[in-house]
Amino acid sequence: MESKANYVLRQLQSRAHNCHWPGCPKQVPPAMWGCKEHWFRLPAELRAKIWKAYRPGQEVDLLPSPEYLDVANQVQQWIRQFGNASG
Repeated sequence: MESKANYVLRQLQSRAHNCHWPGCPKQVPPAMWGCKEHWFRLPAELRAKIWKAYRPGQEVDLLPSPEYLDVANQVQQWIRQFGNASG
């Protein structure tokens, strides 16, 4: 079975998909949460939660798990609270 990392790395820009950092116009493959800059502005704990909850193919069938949606909400809450102070 292919690793999750290999799956994500081989995904192409198959459709318009912006980085999930509010206001970032950068396009990223739909299998990725966001651009490199903003991904690494998130705390490692949140990146790990996103990665754990991500299911390869959820960007194709558009059916992310409730766990993934919960983590995505946590990330957006963190960005609203701390995002501007992160650099």
